[in-house]
Amino acid sequence: MNKVFSFTWFAVVCAALLALPLVAIAQESGQTADDTSDPLNFKPLRPKFLLGPRFGGNRNFHSGGFRTISESNCPKFDQGSGFGYLAGLTAEYVGGANWGIIPAVTYESRPGSFTQQLPDVKVLLADFPEPVNQTISTSSDITYQMVNMEVLYKYEFAFNKSFRVSVAAGPAAAIVLGGKITQVQDLNEPLNARFLNPTGLVTERNGRRLVFSKDAEIPGRNGFRASLKGGLQLEIGLFHNQIIMYPGAFYDLGLIHVTKNEDWNLNSLLFQVDFRHAF
Repeated sequence: MNKVFSFTWFAVVCAALLALPLVAIAQESGQTADDTSDPLNFKPLRPKFLLGPRFGGNRNFHSGGFRTISESNCPKFDQGSGFGYLAGLTAEYVGGANWGIIPAVTYESRPGSFTQQLPDVKVLLADFPEPVNQTISTSSDITYQMVNMEVLYKYEFAFNKSFRVSVAAGPAAAIVLGGKITQVQDLNEPLNARFLNPTGLVTERNGRRLVFSKDAEIPGRNGFRASLKGGLQLEIGLFHNQIIMYPGAFYDLGLIHVTKNEDWNLNSLLFQVDFRHAF
């Protein structure tokens, strides 16, 4: 399996992040607890648990330069992007006055689209005596779904009576449920021309599009993904702080390639909103 980041260093980062709250708990041991009925204005000596749903969207950046068709006239796809969504369940362990641990499990869709232009060439048409310019583009549309599991360490650095601002970061691991690709070539110019199709590929647009693959499995796709996630979030009390809303923006840095045999990586910008209730 191709790795951008070794499993050894990934394990070290995970262990370090999970050890931070243990140090804080040790520092607070021996102190007495107090009332914690209000999650936004809790007493720091008594941890609380919160639970609720997460919803959001993502902007995905696929990169690396891959070729899914092994033909000399098929260019490499270097950069692609797309919008997806996520939904799941999140919790929080409030360990002190300004820190906490946030585990979450989410279903996520992280698609992408790639487009490349083939070199223009001059061609002769049967009904036109002069050479004309031929323009062909090729594109790949990717679907990519996974179940993501993460554990973030949260630190609050600014707050008032209405809201709190925190930074959160930590490791994430995902089981990739599926990944499919649709790849086509389009004859953009001349408008009155059609593709020659000696191999009998499926065509669309009256012969002006060749379909090389349609909803096919991504060749050599990895079934596991690891990443590091970090960002900022607000904490806003709703209904007299009975429910806490957490809008946030995060960046997810992929540590393992999408496929085993290509330098194809996936990073994402995540916009998410959590709603949690204290128990």
